[in-house]
Amino acid sequence: MHRKTLNASRLQDEVKRRLQRLQEVVEDGVKIVVPRPKAQEPDRSGCNWTMRHFGNAVGFEASIAGVLAQVQREYNLTADAQEEADDEQATHADDPFGGTRAPARVNPFGESAPKANTNPFGGEAPAKAGDPFGASSGAAGERDAKAETPGKRPANPFGD
Repeated sequence: MHRKTLNASRLQDEVKRRLQRLQEVVEDGVKIVVPRPKAQEPDRSGCNWTMRHFGNAVGFEASIAGVLAQVQREYNLTADAQEEADDEQATHADDPFGGTRAPARVNPFGESAPKANTNPFGGEAPAKAGDPFGASSGAAGERDAKAETPGKRPANPFGD
């Protein structure tokens, strides 16, 4: 029997449609999560794809296996979908999220590592630990030094 070819999305939709029409699935009101088909070498029947790890499928394994076998007898995965999947696995193997774009080689915003001992407020000298605004100089620095408060706590205004 000659098989029709579908891309991965259409195969996934076809399996999902057939599963959601099963009487036992309809009665229980379950939504079975259907994974994307994975390309494989053609097996002895000639099928070049498979599906694994259906979600929310406890108790429906036999029904899922029957629908999957029926769809595998009727459809094959398109050849360009297989090549696309192979290319994606080869070029994006380091992407943990399975993205479709290659990771950026260069940071478009320039240097990403912070420079050590730089003053964030623009002075040439590095910022000191006790002075978050850089070294203060001039009359304002002298005024601040004279106006330091003593180490005594203010009295409790509630009179305890």
